[in-house]
Amino acid sequence: VYTIGGGFKLSGNYVAWTGADSSTGIGTDEAESTSAWQLFYEGELFDGNFLAQAGYSYDQGVGLAIGTADTSANRHGYSVAAAWKSAESGLMPSISTGYSWADVDNNSDYIDSWYVGLEWSDVFIEGNSFGGAIGAPPSFDDEDTSTMWEVFYSFAVTDNITITPAVFGIDDGGDDEEVFGGIVKTTFKF
Repeated sequence: VYTIGGGFKLSGNYVAWTGADSSTGIGTDEAESTSAWQLFYEGELFDGNFLAQAGYSYDQGVGLAIGTADTSANRHGYSVAAAWKSAESGLMPSISTGYSWADVDNNSDYIDSWYVGLEWSDVFIEGNSFGGAIGAPPSFDDEDTSTMWEVFYSFAVTDNITITPAVFGIDDGGDDEEVFGGIVKTTFKF
């Protein structure tokens, strides 16, 4: 991570799956590789903390099987995301959102996904929180898109133990019934 200044940071990576085979080279058309670059901003906005991200990735000769997006073609990926949290808890929740899309070589369709999340701090008791999120997993734009959602309440049992019950649902966008589930997560801090 390189700190540019003024709240901006830049990070990047390059990974070659065929690195053991010197005949394919690094960054060549024969190399199976992925690279990702992200620009971050962190600062204060509207009496709260603000984070923003813009990203670019290139995947060459590397398969993808996430959500319903299954392809082995090369891809250029892009993403934007932001999060804001008020300096004080109250009626205003923290907000996070993001959108990503990828152009797939030799395919007129693109892959996209999105999410929005809200979380209220100090709900009923200081240290507890309530929140929810909704979004769609990566899928080709011409397919039925699944929508997923979650609602949770996190409460501190002690200073070191937090219990978070949650319910979630998945609607596949087709004729199938919506799937529901629940989870109870326990977090221990040492």
